[in-house]
Amino acid sequence: MPAHRLVLLRHGQSVWNLEQRFAGSSNVELTELGLEQARSAGRLLVDRNFGFDLVYTSQLKRAQHTAAAALSQMQSGEIELHATWRLNERNFGELEGMLYTDAALQYGEEWGQPWLWGKKPPGGESMEEVEERVRPFLDEQLFPDLRAGRRPLVVAHGNTIRVLDELLRAGVGARLETIPTANPLLYRLEEYTLSVHTREFMA
Repeated sequence: MPAHRLVLLRHGQSVWNLEQRFAGSSNVELTELGLEQARSAGRLLVDRNFGFDLVYTSQLKRAQHTAAAALSQMQSGEIELHATWRLNERNFGELEGMLYTDAALQYGEEWGQPWLWGKKPPGGESMEEVEERVRPFLDEQLFPDLRAGRRPLVVAHGNTIRVLDELLRAGVGARLETIPTANPLLYRLEEYTLSVHTREFMA
């Protein structure tokens, strides 16, 4: 039977999500809706009897503010907070700040889908390069925490969550494409191997 539960949470709606722009490594703000989405995620986690010992976020404020808003709904006491660059969103280089539609016109229709694997935006990162920087976080921080019986919450971004999902599944099963903002993604992991037993969005 699965022995570990892990929750990944994409940040709430940002200003550039609303405007359909590439945010990437740019430090954009949450919208008011994004903050409410984060608070709603926190209430949902409380309703499902989740508690956390530590929270990992990226170094970008839309992830950090989402974590803070979600935790504000929990009677959780002191929780360790760790911000790591390894969870920062994919750097989209010259595409950052561009509308998806404009990027598709200028750089090719495929850039209407910012989660593309096997493609590298001009001056930015491929998903494979994101995977290279995320993997040590999983191996050196997240897995040891789970094996020690700790309960981490990871608040990050669409593409770093896609990469974490790829690594957790070891490439088995379907990749995530659509990742709703501030909808907790729950993994149940096997005790010894930490392989994925099930995954589901909670809302």
